[in-house]
Amino acid sequence: MNRRQDIRSRVLAQITGGVPSSEARERDAMRIKAHIAVVGEQVKEGFATRVEKLEAERSAGMVLLRLDPKTIGTTEFANRHALALKPQDPKFQRLKLSIATHGQDTPVRVRPAPAGSRFAFELVEGHRRLAACLALDAEREGGFQILARLDGAASDQRDLVLKMYRENAEREDLSPFEYGRMFRSWLEAKVFAKQGELAQAVALSDAAISQYLNIADLPAAVIVAFGDPRVISLRWMQDLSRALKADRTVVLKAAERVAQLESKPSADQVLRALVDGDKRSSASREEAVKIAGKVAFRIARRDGRLSLKFGKQVDRTAQRELTEEIKELVEKRLSERLKGKT
Repeated sequence: MNRRQDIRSRVLAQITGGVPSSEARERDAMRIKAHIAVVGEQVKEGFATRVEKLEAERSAGMVLLRLDPKTIGTTEFANRHALALKPQDPKFQRLKLSIATHGQDTPVRVRPAPAGSRFAFELVEGHRRLAACLALDAEREGGFQILARLDGAASDQRDLVLKMYRENAEREDLSPFEYGRMFRSWLEAKVFAKQGELAQAVALSDAAISQYLNIADLPAAVIVAFGDPRVISLRWMQDLSRALKADRTVVLKAAERVAQLESKPSADQVLRALVDGDKRSSASREEAVKIAGKVAFRIARRDGRLSLKFGKQVDRTAQRELTEEIKELVEKRLSERLKGKT
């Protein structure tokens, strides 16, 4: 009996309370071999299942990796506003603390970077997670690795941008301004040829896409007035668009005055300042309405009074008829409103 067999016999003896016979030792040896065989089969099956799963993910272009976050670059379609990635942003602070304390629960998604890039990978989704891991990597001795899922299928631009969109839409985490800027970048890059095609792809109405685009297209002075464009509400766009159309100069001047204030007003106060503009100018605001490229009429509001001036191409007969129709319409609408109040 060799030393290993002797040790096994002593252990079995302690368990059974006596010295095992040679027949008992043979039975025990057979049991141990059978148990080892079963465990081996289970490990083999588990390993095979894991390999099969990894192969399936690899075939689908999905592989989980731990990477140096500095090897990941962003694409032209990055949809996070720079302020959302700053250490001062409360949501960013909470995310960084969570990853530092508990680890990274949700991997980012990356794709292989194109030839000539200084990065090995490009980010598909997870801009704040990447920024948090980059910050931790810079702070920690030895660096900080990021958990990333390699998505080979995201090489197509449309697949890439729609994955970015779905990831944020499911969490309702982007602001209207960020959505607008994202949609604008898709159209400019010709990912979608037309706005209607984009609307269909993200399951939104064409009117909703227009509202988001209007926020992204606000003048730079207006964006500066708000300070953080992520605070701009979608429901404000009707008032802002109307004010800009009525007198763009007045709105821009108001935006410049707000931006120069030492005490920063709230977002609602900024909106009111931009929409109301200069009271003296807004009191005599005039709007020209064109039809077929020519001014059909001009309408102005002055201290509760409304004036209407027809264009040269509207003859006197048409002017009289339209004036009567306007009077009837105003009378009808005011009657309805006044009755509603009583």
